[in-house]
Amino acid sequence: MLVVEDDYWVAATLVEIISEAGAEVVGPVDCVRDALAALDSLPHVASLDVQLGSETSFPIADELDRRGVPFIFATGAASMIPAVHASRPICHKPASRELVVGALCRALDAGC
Repeated sequence: MLVVEDDYWVAATLVEIISEAGAEVVGPVDCVRDALAALDSLPHVASLDVQLGSETSFPIADELDRRGVPFIFATGAASMIPAVHASRPICHKPASRELVVGALCRALDAGC
């Protein structure tokens, strides 16, 4: 699972939540360049913060979509999400453990 988040504390929390849920975490990474490079490891699912400093995660979302990799947005900037990705699960930050795991399950369509 790839975690893309530029806030250290939020990233650490997401990694903890996801690890405790039993997933192996790639990252966290905090910029588009590093996230795109991390896709070479073919994650099964990803969590994207929308606003990454002066960048957005939309190029990552586009590439994940192209590769057929499910993802969620864990963000405080949901209003910025373009229509092409509007159907993706969203966790509004700060998100609880239950919301994050639930959104990831919906993204994976795992029914957990």
